[in-house]
Amino acid sequence: MGGMRLQWNCNSSATRKAYGTHNPLMHDLMITDTSSIAERVNSLRSLSLFEGLTNEELHFLATEAQLRFYAAGMTIFHQGEPGSTCHIIVRGKVRVFVIGEDGRELSVSIFGPGEIVGEMALFENLPRSANVETLEPTWTLELHQDVLLHGLAHSTTLACSLLRALSSRLRHMTEEAEGLASLTVADRLLLRLQRLAEWSGRPVADGVRIALPMTQQELAALIGTSRESVNRALSGLRKQGKIRLDNGWIVLLNK
Repeated sequence: MGGMRLQWNCNSSATRKAYGTHNPLMHDLMITDTSSIAERVNSLRSLSLFEGLTNEELHFLATEAQLRFYAAGMTIFHQGEPGSTCHIIVRGKVRVFVIGEDGRELSVSIFGPGEIVGEMALFENLPRSANVETLEPTWTLELHQDVLLHGLAHSTTLACSLLRALSSRLRHMTEEAEGLASLTVADRLLLRLQRLAEWSGRPVADGVRIALPMTQQELAALIGTSRESVNRALSGLRKQGKIRLDNGWIVLLNK
């Protein structure tokens, strides 16, 4: 940063007007009092995306961001709609998926705390490229395009951090696609279940229960196949003693 003091002033009233109206089912948890802003600064500081930012930079983002809450199963973005905001996940998990011309879903990935969604539309000034839906109760910090671009223009630390995050995401998706290409549906499903268990598993007596509530259709979208194929693969994995079902939850069994 070279020790220079940055000009982080931004027209807050104009920025807030740009957010427009919100889904009536979504609770607007915007915080304006000093103590809550301080707590929000601490929350931002704990996220890897904002490591290295100064207190001034964090305070700017915390003041201009709007805290949002979405219940499980709610859509944050719709594919094809105009985009003027992005969301930084503070707590919870979302899935990003696209709808093909044939009407089938294909999940891009699942994102959790510290990750950003919706930024592509802001950089390209194009419609949303995918849908974003919550898998569980989720809190996010919503940033308007003007705020994000202002922050990137005035903080090389923030710009480099975002580039690293996006580069890491692209590398992970590429490696995952290459790894899954040669596997059978059952093997792809088992690998995906193992990764979900590592990320959101809950230990039980005989293994690990995957805590994310996902339908067979959502699992199919994650591995690029049909719901019927996932159903057959799950049956096969159960017969092999690799998983069991517990009131709708999938449990990965200990070897």
